[in-house]
Amino acid sequence: MHDPLIALDRLERRYDGPIPPEARLSARLGSAAAARSARAAGEAHFFTTLARSQIEAIRRSRDAGRPDRALRDTLALYLAERRYFRTIARNPGSNPANLPC
Repeated sequence: MHDPLIALDRLERRYDGPIPPEARLSARLGSAAAARSARAAGEAHFFTTLARSQIEAIRRSRDAGRPDRALRDTLALYLAERRYFRTIARNPGSNPANLPC
């Protein structure tokens, strides 16, 4: 069983100064893979929020009778990033092909 306090104590003994955020998160969650998964899940949530807001902007644009091509292009980017980060969140050791980043 992972004890985050012991892991953080080891890091504090190892570093003479600030502990890198990645190392601190890995110690808290138990492994680098768990830290990568948690970070990717947060990024996926961020892009989900952006995509929802973009959909609302597209709807308002259509209601106003304005072209929305650029809005749809941006939405496609947000959705691609979301897919990328969701894939990493599910499988932290992967580096999905055909996706950005």
